[in-house]
Amino acid sequence: MNFTKRTLENLAGLNAKARAKLEPFVTAAQEAMAAHGVKVEVISGLRSWAKQAELYAQGRTRPGNIVTKAKPGSSWHNYGLAIDLGLFKDGQYIDSENPRLADKLYQELGKLAAAQGIDWAGTWKSFPEGPHFQITFGLTLAQARSQMERNGQDVQKLLF
Repeated sequence: MNFTKRTLENLAGLNAKARAKLEPFVTAAQEAMAAHGVKVEVISGLRSWAKQAELYAQGRTRPGNIVTKAKPGSSWHNYGLAIDLGLFKDGQYIDSENPRLADKLYQELGKLAAAQGIDWAGTWKSFPEGPHFQITFGLTLAQARSQMERNGQDVQKLLF
């Protein structure tokens, strides 16, 4: 399958080891969702700490709904180890247009992710996120944060 420009850009910033695992998952997700007439895009990948702060402020000190509970440095996106998928049908973003269908489709993608050793945030007890998938290679956030402080914030230099 071909990736859109948006998907390619969001995959490009990922840690290379994570990208090697997540890219084939995205291809498999696209194939699985094609059976439902749904297109899959990676709508978020590596996220700067500044962007994370902006998202965290949304619904708190800035207008909008709360979209994350993760402060800067507390999201696996900040380490290039996570992606968010978007599901689209007939040009419509299913996540907002038909959340029940999106939830059902993310359940299917969650099983696909688990089979490939990728964590799906849809199973989280606190703030489950259907679109969020990550692979941490056993790192804790504290370990990742410490490495980033020492390596000049280079996600490619993370050690697993």
